[in-house]
Amino acid sequence: MKKLRLILLLVAGSFLAVSCNDDDDNNGGTTLPETDRTFVMNAADGGMFEVRSGELAVAKGDSTRTGMVMGSDSMSIKSFGQMMITDHTKANNELKSLADKKDVDVPTALSATKQKMIDSLTAATGPAFNMLYAKMMVASHKETVALFEKQAASGQDAELKSWATQKLPVLKHHLEMAEMMHEEVK
Repeated sequence: MKKLRLILLLVAGSFLAVSCNDDDDNNGGTTLPETDRTFVMNAADGGMFEVRSGELAVAKGDSTRTGMVMGSDSMSIKSFGQMMITDHTKANNELKSLADKKDVDVPTALSATKQKMIDSLTAATGPAFNMLYAKMMVASHKETVALFEKQAASGQDAELKSWATQKLPVLKHHLEMAEMMHEEVK
């Protein structure tokens, strides 16, 4: 009888141990800190905006070369827009991959603020479009550089921190080019 009780206690104890260790979050028990999660959301929103506004620039922007120099070539609104599509699509895909690893869903639609900006670009034509696009690219890249600098300096997740640090030189270059473009079209 003592043996039976002991066996039952061992079985019951094993069952409880398994039940207590059941981890339903499927991410190894780790969660991304809220500041890093916010970075992912804001970076994704900004990246989507850059791609969508770049698509509008390719469709509606001026193809006349401005004084912006990239190597020995000058650049037009359309070619700057294409560069935004290419560079930010690549970065968006990298961010999505990192977010997936960390069990974070990235937004698939623009925030209301960014959508209003796209709506304004959609409504503009000709020189007004070029001016608005250039102005938005300066503001957007200033915001993005600040976001990535903050993550690079104080992000808690090592992979996101490293990724933000790696992206900063390209983002700063985009900002410089956007500022030159803005000076040319105003």
